[in-house]
Amino acid sequence: MIILKAEITGFGKYHEQQFSFARHNQLLFGQNEIGKSTLYQFIAAMLFGFPKKTAKKKDYSPRNGAAYGGKLWLEIEPYGEVIIERYRQVDRGRAKVHVNGQITSENWLEQHLQPLNRALFFDVFTFQQEQLNQIDKLGEEELHQSLISLGISGSQNMLQQVARFETSNQQLYKPRGQKLPLNQALKQLGKLQQQIADKESEEAHLQQQYQQIAHIQSEIQSLQDRSHLLNESYQENQQRISHWALYEEWQQIADVPVADTAQAQAIKQFYQAYQQITEELRKKEAELDQLEQGKASDKYFFYLDHEQPINHLLQQQVEITRLSDRQAAADTRRAHAIQQLNQLVTKRQWRSESPPFLTPPIREALQSLAQLKARDNEIRRRQQWLAEKAQPLEATVSRLEQQHPALTGTQKKSKGPWLLAAVGLILIVLGFFLGPWRWVVSGVGALAMIGGLILSQKQPKNQQQVKQEWQAALLQLDLIEEEQAELRQEAQQQQQHISRKQQGLLPFFGQLPTDEWTDYLDAYEADVAAYQHYVQEEAEASQERRSAEEALAPFEALFRPYLDWLPLQNQTITDKLTVLADFAKDMQAIKLTRLQQPSTLLAQQLARLRKEREQMVTDAQGLLRQQGIDQPAEISLWLKQWAHAQRTNQRAAELQAMLSPIFPEAVDEATLLQEKERLKATQSQVQESIRSLTEDRQKLELEVAASQRNGTLNQLYQEESELRSAIQELAVTWGSRQLAAVILRDITTELSEQQLPQLLAAASIYFAQLTNGHYQKILFEEGILVVANQSETYSIIDLSTGTKDQLIMAIRFGYLSLQKNQPISPIIIDDGWLHYDSVRKDSLVQLLTDFGQRYQVICLSSDQEMVSYYQKYQQPVYDLSKGCENLVDRQITE
Repeated sequence: MIILKAEITGFGKYHEQQFSFARHNQLLFGQNEIGKSTLYQFIAAMLFGFPKKTAKKKDYSPRNGAAYGGKLWLEIEPYGEVIIERYRQVDRGRAKVHVNGQITSENWLEQHLQPLNRALFFDVFTFQQEQLNQIDKLGEEELHQSLISLGISGSQNMLQQVARFETSNQQLYKPRGQKLPLNQALKQLGKLQQQIADKESEEAHLQQQYQQIAHIQSEIQSLQDRSHLLNESYQENQQRISHWALYEEWQQIADVPVADTAQAQAIKQFYQAYQQITEELRKKEAELDQLEQGKASDKYFFYLDHEQPINHLLQQQVEITRLSDRQAAADTRRAHAIQQLNQLVTKRQWRSESPPFLTPPIREALQSLAQLKARDNEIRRRQQWLAEKAQPLEATVSRLEQQHPALTGTQKKSKGPWLLAAVGLILIVLGFFLGPWRWVVSGVGALAMIGGLILSQKQPKNQQQVKQEWQAALLQLDLIEEEQAELRQEAQQQQQHISRKQQGLLPFFGQLPTDEWTDYLDAYEADVAAYQHYVQEEAEASQERRSAEEALAPFEALFRPYLDWLPLQNQTITDKLTVLADFAKDMQAIKLTRLQQPSTLLAQQLARLRKEREQMVTDAQGLLRQQGIDQPAEISLWLKQWAHAQRTNQRAAELQAMLSPIFPEAVDEATLLQEKERLKATQSQVQESIRSLTEDRQKLELEVAASQRNGTLNQLYQEESELRSAIQELAVTWGSRQLAAVILRDITTELSEQQLPQLLAAASIYFAQLTNGHYQKILFEEGILVVANQSETYSIIDLSTGTKDQLIMAIRFGYLSLQKNQPISPIIIDDGWLHYDSVRKDSLVQLLTDFGQRYQVICLSSDQEMVSYYQKYQQPVYDLSKGCENLVDRQITE
């Protein structure tokens, strides 16, 4: 195969440009970004199809809206010139191949390029710097596979025979085939086996009917047993419904823990003793009141009883004042924080059950919405540009169709000239029968016939050119309409995405205009930050206040004994201290005046009784707290509750003994009623099933009496035997071909293993030439590729970058040398000598010059030095910037 010419309609940066190629070695020179790699990729796309778009691959779609693709001229023996025409938008990128004036499909191209395919083209016949870096592909197995693919091991005929075997087998059988002989025979066998099974089932039908009768009878018995169980369940459900009132009473009785009788008796005895001492205190206090009538004796004696703790509490005034001030400061901070929080809550309508909304998802959604709107605007601009581009094309189509109606097929072809010629012919024939007038009539007929023929030959001279212009404009309009349809679909999707985004944000922004959403979000985030700050401040102040309260709690407890004697209710602790200090001062004054009065004995007796009562309460405190009694005054109520609980627990025990067997699990009345209806419905269904099965059993018993046997089974067995013989014959034919194909593939692999030493020998020669004799040999040691000179052996990792590139290129040329008698593809090198020094570049050009005698070699480079070496060996150099124009010495010098 030889590449003759490339015509690029649109591919990457190229637009409406042509390139011609020589048959031998050549260099296509151009500066960086001129499009060398683009030309290389265009050739590959024309041969093997457009590459798929991926994020890691460059997209060569033209950006100016031109058609994506072009044409490639090849020379393929024995067909001569072959044209490949391929456009991305036409027939899903499939190729249209022109061969000897006929148009064929891409299948023809793939068949006649074999064994060349995309992988072999890139791995053997093309050189890029990225490919030369793939040193890991130089394994022994990879070399074998490449030899088989190239067919240079002499296995091409065997591979073709394998292909013929596979083609023949595919005409005989395919796994999903329908009309192939073996497929049809297997399908027919399946149908016949089904018929045999049907016949066998008919003969066994009587036995099956007996089995069905037995099975139905078993099902009837099972259903009758189930009906019995359902009846029992229904009776149990009815019993629960009848006892439901008692069950509700049982469930409503709370399981209250009750003190045992010994504890209740001890509490009762304590309460009686406590009442006796309290009564004696009341009498003593009455006597003292009579002696001290008109005097403040109660408060005074209370003071005498508590003089020491009062003095101790007054000594703690400084500490209490400090803690009170600390609590007041915390209250002030907390009140300020709560005030600010209330203002923010009122402003933003926040609630305790709906705290401030976290805004990072809203911020991300706004950014995504902005990106969608930007893309939507870009699509609208593209649509406007396409519409403007389509207007002149539509005007051109309309103008051409108006000027030339025949383009649309609406103008009928004129039959007048041909009718005039036919009339002239008739007149000429009649002239022979008219006697004296025959010459006049024949002359008029001849003139009419000649005029009709002349008129029929007149056609517009430029009709073909007008049609081509009209078709080109229609093609452009179709491409524009296709892109507009894609853009409309994408715009619709964008609008749907934008609408969904906006709908998702509406609960947050409400009826606020969308252009104010960003400012609103910034203000909202500032309020959220302030809210969080004041929440933290309120928590800190609350914690400070709780700490002060906890510190003041012991002091508050010390004021509790004086609540009945002093006006301390609803007072701050500092005010309580003031009241207590005034009380102590007054009582001290009274004490000085009453030290020697006769009421002292009664006061001492009262103090003793109070202490005795307090000691009694202290001794019984554990027992009282165990039953949840804080004060002795609560004992009377507790005793009544204990007696009621005793009676309640006795009733619960009675109900439990009665209802536990009936209600083993907790249930409600609605469930019981639903269960009742379900059991009734299920019982009805079971009875209906019993009735239906009884009818089915009676029908089967009648069919058993009337069943007959069919005697055609032996004939079907004979047909099955004959069909199996035919299938066996076809299967043996198919299997023989499959086995032959496998054997030929194994032989091909063996031949490639025999060819590998020749490949290494040829590669060694080219490696020595590329390295100027520094290395002489390439070989495998334990399956690993190494190189050697006259004295040492080197692994690949020991070689320099440039030498590694030369090693891979030498092996590539070794492949090509084994295929030199029948080249299947040109050699294309895209700047594959970046790591070569000047001497080895010269050696490379010598090698390419030699290969150019047998191969078409296309080198793409921006290296000015390579131009000089090509001219040194009188090889053609073309300037890509001038459409492959041949370079002259003056241009190279410049």
